[in-house]
Amino acid sequence: MRVSDLRTLYEYTNWANQRLFDTALNATPEQWLAPGTAGRGSIRDTLTHLVGGQRMWLSSWDGDGDADPALRTALDPERYPEANALRATWDGVHGATLRYIDGLRDADLMTEHVRPLGKVEALRLPLWQMMLHITSHNTQHRSEAAAMLTAFGHSPGELDLLRFLVPALL
Repeated sequence: MRVSDLRTLYEYTNWANQRLFDTALNATPEQWLAPGTAGRGSIRDTLTHLVGGQRMWLSSWDGDGDADPALRTALDPERYPEANALRATWDGVHGATLRYIDGLRDADLMTEHVRPLGKVEALRLPLWQMMLHITSHNTQHRSEAAAMLTAFGHSPGELDLLRFLVPALL
């Protein structure tokens, strides 16, 4: 894995998330908050978890805070009554992530990072694996939110990586 590969994956993540936020703007307040059949509950709660997850992992990588304080600063879904409020937080997290990636060298990706996680006292993985995990985590929860939006008649369309890499396919 190279830094340029990770940057591409995080740019794709932002592209797909932006499409999802664009679509979420079409949801009514009731749809934004309605309990869903997938994800973390509502569209809002699922997307808040997506944004908060990347924010927490980034804070444990970039020295902004170790994992324990980062976990205690989970995003509160109640702060996001509509999609644009959460999108603004996402934009900040994404910008911070790209700044962090831009400061990395390929060799940095092999550095072992340690992070407490759930029942694991100390998760020890190379940085590239932790960073790849977050892109996968985003894909999972983005798919859940997309399914909920689609059920309400607001499909974000195809969010495949190939659509990002080859825009002519859109």
